[in-house]
Amino acid sequence: MATTNKPKEVAIKKRAQIDKAMQVMMVAVGAAAVVLGCSIVLSIYFVKWIMFNAKVIGEKDRIIGDFKTIQNNVSALSSNIEVLSGDENLEVVARVRENRCMAIDGSPIDTENNIGLSRICSALRVIPDALPATQNPEAVYASLNKLFLETKDESGKPVEPESITPGNIGDMYGIELAEGLNLVPVALLIENTAITARAVLDTIERSIRNYDVMSATIAWRSSSVGMTMADMIELRGNVVAYYSDGVEAMLKQLTIYADDKRAGTGGGG
Repeated sequence: MATTNKPKEVAIKKRAQIDKAMQVMMVAVGAAAVVLGCSIVLSIYFVKWIMFNAKVIGEKDRIIGDFKTIQNNVSALSSNIEVLSGDENLEVVARVRENRCMAIDGSPIDTENNIGLSRICSALRVIPDALPATQNPEAVYASLNKLFLETKDESGKPVEPESITPGNIGDMYGIELAEGLNLVPVALLIENTAITARAVLDTIERSIRNYDVMSATIAWRSSSVGMTMADMIELRGNVVAYYSDGVEAMLKQLTIYADDKRAGTGGGG
């Protein structure tokens, strides 16, 4: 009996060893699969991380380039402004110099480092007169009134405007303005001879500030001037002047997404 049971014990022992070896192999294969899976996931993550950082670095380089361009533009703008500040062609149409704009010897003072005096004394003062950066209807009316008074009628007297009043913005329907440009509507009335009315329009046309006549109606009539009869003209017009929006440098926040599909969706992260 002892001899017969010994082979069975050996067989059972071998089977147990085989089962144990298979278990160890299964555990090793499972562990290897987990390690391989983690390696693949980490590899994908690091590839995406590297690509995202490359995108960030690229955007930083682009922004740095933009800042360098702005700095160069500021330098060029400063040089151009310095040239314009002494431009005789602009000075011709500028306001009469005040006493504070002149040195003791009668020469123009240096306004390079004084912004306040530059606004008054420099030829650059013409630029905000031509296209202001603020809405000021009263200044528009006063400017038009000044243009009327600078015009002489046939007898050599300044022309008095019959009427300068706020215009109706509805009459300006259909006007296409460039971005940042706005308008101030004005209604005016001229009652005078045809020659004087034309002289007023010529003066307005030569103004440093642009006034566009959008619509006009003309009526003719006769009127007694002294002992004679004169042909008079009644001109009613809708005029627009312009002003621009203020411009300032602004820093904006840029959000960079690892997934391009999320760009523009407004999502955070």
